[in-house]
Amino acid sequence: MTNKYLICSDIDGTLLRQDQTVSEKTRDLIQTLENDGHIFSISTGRMYRSAREVGFQVSKSGHVIASNGSYAAIRDEEFLKTTLEEKAIRETYDIMRDFDLPLFFFSTNTLFYTKEPPEFFRELADKSRLDTGHNSFSLVSINDSHVFDENMNQFLNAIVVSEDDTSRLADVRQALNKANGIRVLSSHHNNLEILPANSDKKTAVEALGKYYGIPRERIITFGDGENDIGMLQYAGTGVAMANASDNVKAAANQLTDTNEADGVYKFLKEFIS
Repeated sequence: MTNKYLICSDIDGTLLRQDQTVSEKTRDLIQTLENDGHIFSISTGRMYRSAREVGFQVSKSGHVIASNGSYAAIRDEEFLKTTLEEKAIRETYDIMRDFDLPLFFFSTNTLFYTKEPPEFFRELADKSRLDTGHNSFSLVSINDSHVFDENMNQFLNAIVVSEDDTSRLADVRQALNKANGIRVLSSHHNNLEILPANSDKKTAVEALGKYYGIPRERIITFGDGENDIGMLQYAGTGVAMANASDNVKAAANQLTDTNEADGVYKFLKEFIS
């Protein structure tokens, strides 16, 4: 097939509805497009284990870009991996201690946390206690500096969440922007995403396109958050959701309906088929 497209979609606020499900018609269309020879990949800030789960709900091909582009795999074969540098990790850790905010580092299937892990992740760890392989998920406290030191070579990306006072995040961001070796983006008004300086969703989408020999003009990306801007600008067709923030819409060259109203489905149905 000469005119195949690479389609990369963010998950939260884009492919998934509020209730964390994907509509049947979206799933069916994606699978039809794959059967026709197009390539589909999830592209998310979530860790690999969680991204993979959503990916397999819609696609059988197993293309997953996770951790905001720091990690990517095709059918569980590692395709791309960029870890945070030690100096950057230590600086981030120190800054968050100064601000007294919880910090979470991710590997492909482990959440490393300061303070307390969120309820959602505690439940996930309980559920997967007996799992092995790709479904295993564990929580590791890095409040102890030895444990922190031992594990930092696994850190792909990090996230800072301020549930109560989101206005503090502007100051946190300013401090983090002075640190070396990281880039700071946001995927939600109450968080900051911390990634290796040379990695983001755009880098991973570009690598996947080259792998399949698909030029930029035949790459379609969907997103709603600031962490999607790079891949929206890179793609020949960058599509922002109607629920995206204004700076995301400005970065895109196409708009579609909201995630609740099947925006991804509506756009692909018209654009490709």
